[in-house]
Amino acid sequence: MPPTQGPRQNRIFAALPPATYTRLLPLLELVWLPAGYTIYEPRLPIRYLYFPTTCIVARRYEMENGSSTQIGTIGNEGLTGISLFLGAETSAVREVVQSAGNAYRINASFLKKDFESGGDFQNLLLRFAQALIAANQSS
Repeated sequence: MPPTQGPRQNRIFAALPPATYTRLLPLLELVWLPAGYTIYEPRLPIRYLYFPTTCIVARRYEMENGSSTQIGTIGNEGLTGISLFLGAETSAVREVVQSAGNAYRINASFLKKDFESGGDFQNLLLRFAQALIAANQSS
């Protein structure tokens, strides 16, 4: 049965072993994200990564001429800001809340340090990044 509340509403946290989940839990902050809220702007530093539980985030690629195109959405299956753990300090895309709701956020510097230590959390983040990249390539 799926969780009804808390970080485990997000599938990444739901898939973590209990010890890893317990270690990360105190570092998570529950936030309400209103529709239209911009989480990241292209080329600006990533301060937090967000794990949606009830909101939906649109990923938009901004072109030099000012136009943009939606390249995907993220819901409770993943997280925002994958470029951080793929080696960048800034976002390559604009990420905007499409449907208001809750998310858990974690400090980017902590997540990056934890990611570099390897383990279960790193594996789940990389699997999500791979799925997101594959979805973008097929669209």
